[in-house]
Amino acid sequence: MTDETEPMVHGTLMAGFAQACINLNIVAGRRAADLLTDLDVARWYPLKRWFELEQTLGASYTDVEPIRLKLGIEMMTLWYHRGPGRDIIRRGADFLHFQTGSTGIASVIRGPVGSFTLREFDAASGRAVVHSTTPFNRKIECGVLIGGLLAPGDIDYVDVRNDGDPDLLIAEFH
Repeated sequence: MTDETEPMVHGTLMAGFAQACINLNIVAGRRAADLLTDLDVARWYPLKRWFELEQTLGASYTDVEPIRLKLGIEMMTLWYHRGPGRDIIRRGADFLHFQTGSTGIASVIRGPVGSFTLREFDAASGRAVVHSTTPFNRKIECGVLIGGLLAPGDIDYVDVRNDGDPDLLIAEFH
């Protein structure tokens, strides 16, 4: 049993992580397999279980940041093409509003986990700034934004940087 204030992650997010690892041929090791055993995609799990799962990558790879980026991209590709994404998002830019709104990240995370808000959005110049105070790895968050923007297929180029303020994700899309 978990405390009501303990941050929780939905099983679908954990399953998305696992499927992305499979699709990308990422070896996360025995500990990752143990963390995913008996996973129920309809249940909520303590957020610490997600972090344990993510940390298994660091144990398997010395340069894990590019892998985290690709995982975020693949997770959103799966969400869009095999999950509910296609019914929710029509255009790539719509994803930014969805993900940073009250239904995006909140659909798979609950409890006190910080915020993920759209600070700036300029469709004409193809630029957006997302402010994140979540405890999630920023490379995975960059990948989530890239994957979500690209998934509908109406945007040809996306770059998301997180190289200044550690809480700002700068997206360029055309």
